[in-house]
Amino acid sequence: MNELGRGVVVLPGQAAPEGWNDAPRVLVGEASPELLARLTEHWLERRPLVVELAVPIAELRQPETCQTAAYQLRPDFEFARERLHFLVWANNYDATKGGEPVWWHGRLAQRLGSTQLPVDGGPRANLPCTVVHRESVESGRLGETRTSALPSLELASDQLQAVQHRGGAARVLAPAGSGKTRVLTQRLDYLLQCGFEKDRVMALAYNRRAALEMRQRMPRANISTLHALGYKLLRAHAEVRVAEEREVRAILSRLVKPPPMLNQDPLQPYLEGLQQIRLGLVAPEQVEESREDVPGLAAAFDDYRAELRRRGLVDHDEQIYGALELLLREPQARKQAQRACTHLLVDEFQDLTPAFLLMVRLISAPAYQVFAVGDDDQVIYGYAGADPDYLVHFHKYFHSGSGYLLETNYRCPMPVVQAAGYLLARNRRRVPKLLRAVDQPGEMRLDLASPAQCAARAVEQVENWLGQWQANQIAVLARVNAVLLPIQLLLSERGIPCSRSLDASILQRTGLRSALAYLRLVLNPMKYHPADLADALRRPSRMLKREILEKASRCRNRDDLWKFAQLQDAWPASQLEEFTDDLRLLGKHLGRGLVAFFQCLRQQTNFLQALDQLDRSGLGQSGNSHRDDLLALEQAAAVFPGQPSEFVSWLEELLTRPGDEEGVRLSSVHRVKGQEWPCVLVYGVNQGLFPHRLSEDEEEERRILHVAITRSRQHCHLLADQSAPSPMLAEMQPPPAPAPPKKKKKKKS
Repeated sequence: MNELGRGVVVLPGQAAPEGWNDAPRVLVGEASPELLARLTEHWLERRPLVVELAVPIAELRQPETCQTAAYQLRPDFEFARERLHFLVWANNYDATKGGEPVWWHGRLAQRLGSTQLPVDGGPRANLPCTVVHRESVESGRLGETRTSALPSLELASDQLQAVQHRGGAARVLAPAGSGKTRVLTQRLDYLLQCGFEKDRVMALAYNRRAALEMRQRMPRANISTLHALGYKLLRAHAEVRVAEEREVRAILSRLVKPPPMLNQDPLQPYLEGLQQIRLGLVAPEQVEESREDVPGLAAAFDDYRAELRRRGLVDHDEQIYGALELLLREPQARKQAQRACTHLLVDEFQDLTPAFLLMVRLISAPAYQVFAVGDDDQVIYGYAGADPDYLVHFHKYFHSGSGYLLETNYRCPMPVVQAAGYLLARNRRRVPKLLRAVDQPGEMRLDLASPAQCAARAVEQVENWLGQWQANQIAVLARVNAVLLPIQLLLSERGIPCSRSLDASILQRTGLRSALAYLRLVLNPMKYHPADLADALRRPSRMLKREILEKASRCRNRDDLWKFAQLQDAWPASQLEEFTDDLRLLGKHLGRGLVAFFQCLRQQTNFLQALDQLDRSGLGQSGNSHRDDLLALEQAAAVFPGQPSEFVSWLEELLTRPGDEEGVRLSSVHRVKGQEWPCVLVYGVNQGLFPHRLSEDEEEERRILHVAITRSRQHCHLLADQSAPSPMLAEMQPPPAPAPPKKKKKKKS
């Protein structure tokens, strides 16, 4: 049937059967990228082709395996011969034996029973008529596939165009507020209404919350997270269970020897390193060389995984990495996964790491019928391996993919949409786009305040909103969690319900713990606590030998410490005297108040430089820096109503209060992508936070701020330090109009 676009397979030099005399011919030998691209185009567009098969049929049919370590592969890896085999036989007659060309899928359909409909082998959504599709026949069914179905909900024209995508891979760029989930679930519903088998259609959500939302909208569909799918694949191959954290740490602690880190989790860097290897597909040796806190990681990597296997365990990341190995090495497991994911819908595509993308490609091969929904302007997990190029250059990973753009932001007020557009236009690694906003009420405001007033100003704004909105309709977002400390303290003290972004464990972070140790030493000069003295003497480092530090830490008061210093050699004596001088200086400033004390510690000692050195040792850019912690403590001091001696107990008491998940939401931006509120306050839009001082990717920092402001449905309030506002605030304004050309002066005659 010409309308189905079938080609024919012949041997080299063999004449084409009647009906294909005018069709172009292509010689099929090695599976080169050029050959695969040409065959893919003919299959997708239903253009008949004469395939001269110059490779033995039995050889082409053989499954492939890959024994290479998964971390050595790139996300664009594929089994090229298996893809070639699919493209040769999916929608082509077999004339290699001469005589009447054979349509093998039709023969298989006849064995299943009588059907009056043609059996199609082309792209299933790109149908000229009602058919029985090759995929149905392979599943042992003769169900009809139709193209007359309509989405169950009314959609805008750009959304409808994406939902009714006709064949092959599709990239749907879905900016904030454009109806991403609506389009994804309606596409899922559309495929099922068209007659696609439920067990051949799979939707992948990025996390459990998103999967639950999709299941609520589409209870009859197959919906999973990537991790759950990986675990299911592993469980089908062997009896395994997910390891508890204590089991993971027990295994790891026997394989590595962490460097000494005072009051820090010595295994956390190793857990981060294991994630970078398995989800970022980075060689263990490269990860170890890039960090200073994971000696022995490369040597322990294989042993760690072997011990997991011996115990029948998988940890969180092994659900993905182990599944990758299974898909690469076991053709039958790969084939079963591909059958379940013949039509794959992927949510939050921009958040895929290299391992996630490789997994998506392996389970969607060889046809790569992937419906990818995401936004290159919301890639904010670069530290985990997410890359905007996966969407920008989508065609590189999914051949001949179609592109759709959802153009309207239905969530945010016009000022937010415009500001986001100006900000993102500064980026280069993106798909250029202009977005429209619907005409709805709303505002975007900027408030500048002194550092001491910022927290109080933020809480004042929250209280103003509470006159009209419920607490759970308000969110206060920040670049990092730590800077929310004074906000949480003030809200808790005033009895305003709020979620708990921070707890008392923040006081044990290196910078805060040491700063509070200095405070207690100054408050109690005649009764030092050994732990406080040990903490303060180590930061900044005074290059003292361990035995000197241990003995100095036993001094009970300022006088004892001074006497101990006089008994030492020149260097340790000078360092201990400098330390006591710092304590005297801090004591003078404490007389002016807590804020003055912490400002002095930050500005007039080497304490901050010591914390900055810790920050440079490999902190992930989505985390808090020690400098952030110290500035947050300074702002907390600005809102503290009592005496300095009560400050620490005040912190501990408020930070141990339980949070209220139905209250005002306090969160870093990274944790709320995909969520929205009527009222959003973005706190700390300051230099050093936007962009973050530890980040090397300014474009991602713009994307983070863009995500923050587009969480708002009506009111967006930006609060910044008036002495150091973020340079990105200016980037959110319209570019200056070009200067008019200067008029040429007329020459005097």
